[in-house]
Amino acid sequence: MYGLFLSLLILNGIDGVLTFIGLKFNMIEEANPLMSLLFTHNPYLFLIIKITLSFLLLIFLIRKQIPNTRLVKILSIFATASYSYVTCLHLVWIYYWI
Repeated sequence: MYGLFLSLLILNGIDGVLTFIGLKFNMIEEANPLMSLLFTHNPYLFLIIKITLSFLLLIFLIRKQIPNTRLVKILSIFATASYSYVTCLHLVWIYYWI
C-alpha cells in the first residue's frame, strides 16, 4: 500500500502541475467538469487544491497510517492506473507542442 500511495502522490502532483500549464497556455482542455469550473473561476485555486491533495497523501505516508482495507486498495489501484493514463496523455501533448 505504501508504494501505491507514493505512486499516487507523485502522479497526482505531476497531473496538477502539467494540467495547470496546459490549461494556462490553452494547449489542453480539462476533462473533469468540476476541475474545469474551478480552473475557470480561479486557476491558482485549482493548482492549490491539486497540490493539497498530494500533500494529504504525503501525510498518510509520513505518519505510516495508510488504511489497509480492501476498498482503499482497490480505489488506490484504480486511481494510480487512471493517473498513469492521464500522465501518458500529458506526455503526448507535450511532445506535440514542443
